[in-house]
Amino acid sequence: MFFRNRSVVEIMVLIFTGIVGFSLLALGATIAIVEIRDPTTDTSSAVQALTSILSGIVGALLGLLAGRAESLDRLAARPEE
Repeated sequence: MFFRNRSVVEIMVLIFTGIVGFSLLALGATIAIVEIRDPTTDTSSAVQALTSILSGIVGALLGLLAGRAESLDRLAARPEE
């Protein structure tokens, strides 16, 4: 199984990334469809929402990965003798 030898944090990151990818693609496709069907429609607020969601999610994901990397550095450090 894909999740068998993974830590909880790795599983969270994978699931979070999958949800983010799917939601961003769905929102982007929806905006594209609306623009194609009626080019006069104002989609600037939807595009602004997509951009802010993207930056917030990427920031959260990078923060989670940075925290994990920091904790791994602490675990890898050898105690002084």
